[in-house]
Amino acid sequence: MGNVETHDLAPVRDDERKELNLARRITYRQYKRHINGEFHEACLTEIPWNIRDSISLYERMTVAFNAITEIPPELPLRIPHLNYLDLSHNQIENLPESFGLQFHLKTLIARNNKLRSLPVSFVHLVKLEKIDLSNNLLKDLPEDIGNMESIQKLNVSDNKLKTLPLSLGSSDSIKMVLAVNNRLQDPSQSICDEGSEETLNYLRKRFRSVHKGTVTTRPSTPLNEFPRVRGNQLHSSVPNPHSAHVQYIQSQTHTTNTPSRIKTPLMPPLEASVLDPDVLRDRVVGLLYGAAIGDAIGLATRGMSADECRFHYDEDFITYKDVVQDERRVRWRQGDWTSNFDLMVLVLDSLIAWAGVIDELDFAKRLQNWCKSGFPELGDNEGIILSQTIQKVTSHKQFVSNPHYVAKELEGKSQADYVLENGGITSDEDKGSVSSNSSLSGPAWKEYKAFLRTCSRGSLSSGCEGLGLDNGAIVRTAVLGVPSFHNLPEVVNNTVRICKATHTTGLAVGSSVVISVLIALLLQGKHDVQTTKGLEEMIIQARDLGREFLSSTEEKADFEYYCSLQDLKRLDVNEFGKMGYCLKPLGAAIIGLRSKLDFRSFIMKLILNAGDSNSNACVAGAILGCKYGFSHLPKQWISELRTKQTKWLNVKINLLLDMMGLP
Repeated sequence: MGNVETHDLAPVRDDERKELNLARRITYRQYKRHINGEFHEACLTEIPWNIRDSISLYERMTVAFNAITEIPPELPLRIPHLNYLDLSHNQIENLPESFGLQFHLKTLIARNNKLRSLPVSFVHLVKLEKIDLSNNLLKDLPEDIGNMESIQKLNVSDNKLKTLPLSLGSSDSIKMVLAVNNRLQDPSQSICDEGSEETLNYLRKRFRSVHKGTVTTRPSTPLNEFPRVRGNQLHSSVPNPHSAHVQYIQSQTHTTNTPSRIKTPLMPPLEASVLDPDVLRDRVVGLLYGAAIGDAIGLATRGMSADECRFHYDEDFITYKDVVQDERRVRWRQGDWTSNFDLMVLVLDSLIAWAGVIDELDFAKRLQNWCKSGFPELGDNEGIILSQTIQKVTSHKQFVSNPHYVAKELEGKSQADYVLENGGITSDEDKGSVSSNSSLSGPAWKEYKAFLRTCSRGSLSSGCEGLGLDNGAIVRTAVLGVPSFHNLPEVVNNTVRICKATHTTGLAVGSSVVISVLIALLLQGKHDVQTTKGLEEMIIQARDLGREFLSSTEEKADFEYYCSLQDLKRLDVNEFGKMGYCLKPLGAAIIGLRSKLDFRSFIMKLILNAGDSNSNACVAGAILGCKYGFSHLPKQWISELRTKQTKWLNVKINLLLDMMGLP
């Protein structure tokens, strides 16, 4: 039977019967071994017998990342209420004929198995809407699959199909068909490789030509409340919010004693902000949670194609549970943010440790330690570095002692330079071949092609930008708009010092300055964010301060373009070689600020464009989180972040609020 987990299936409450999770949690290394057929000893080899021998009321079941070879015929009778079934990353060769009895099934995920055929009864699954059969060994599909009553999304990419059933062209319900990387002759593989829209257009025209018919197509809540835990920095207790506000104002006007102010080094002076203290607090918390949420939910679509986004996710809303577990996402757990927000936390930690003083040497030390071990208190054993620039500078022996010098030495070098210098292409002849776009041969060409593959959509790295031009700095910069937010020259100075610890190019520095200045202006509250005039005044002020760090005409033109953007289409997040370009998150944040959409609507629209979606959404999420405040962020995106992470983050946020003296 293999290594089988046992489960107590005694009667339980209804809310405990919703999901049966037998999936194995794996690391990225285990994932690579698993897809290569090296199965861990903890993998299940079959569905546990106590599941097969009793009736249960589960509505969702997942057995992903095991080594199961067959689905027992009695499963539909034992778990009759399933509406979601995830069988991905197993060794299943066939589904039983009884599978058609899963009458309530709406979603079937069976990718990365060894399925060779589907049972005849498969087309009787009348409620089945989403079917993922990618990365299997299918040679054909049921001819009537398009006649299934509820089918909307079908993914059969990476199989051995030669034809697609004509019935798919007659379906009133189907919205997507993904069939890339097969052996198709009808439609031709070239048509299917162009995407779902082209595939469906062909199938529908083909069906009409055969049947001479026509095909028709189918057509608020309570506010969030941050768990504020105050430090002991004020003289007296505060019996109600009003008295807390009064005491806060007294502290600002120096009417209380000096020891209190020593504990509140970031307390802004009177008239620094026109916002009430509770609104100011709400915006500070919103900035940090907005960035965390944007990073965590943006991971869902990072590096996907438009068709993949539409197939895997609903356009209205994505939850952390929905995030597909593949090579690009398996390194992070459900509801976890990535290294983008980790970097912002490193800045926050340094700021707190140094009582509001910004020190690039302290940040450099924290960054290098994080690269080696991540945040051990969260269970990390290494930092997952997405920025090629950060990878290079932190590995330099002088980084901790002189980060600005090290970053300047690497400025502007392309990744290709490093392939040529360090990847085995060392001869002048080979270097000349690359620079002149001539053909390479042998090991040199293999190395260079390997580099080019990192530029393609879906790679873990940011793209092919020159060193210092990727988004590794701008994703961490928003929190630098908080200390001294009333003093813009100080905000700019702090931002430059932390940015140049890894990225010294004018574009990286300038774009980072724009983001931190926008945060500072939002905290000042002197511009009406509900009006176009108020927003444009803020953007122009921040743009002008960022532009001072640019020198060439080309840099200024590119910078102006991204600062002027009004819609996401012109942002072109999937631009080849520039997916991780530092100006992409800048453009996303400015478009979001100009947009009339709420936080959830804009972030959804942004991430469904894919590209480096988690980086773009991290920066845009910080800006919008500060604009709308923590109280107006989507509840589900907050509550379903990993609890361990949020408790850890809340401690840091409360320390920051204490340093600002906020009630």
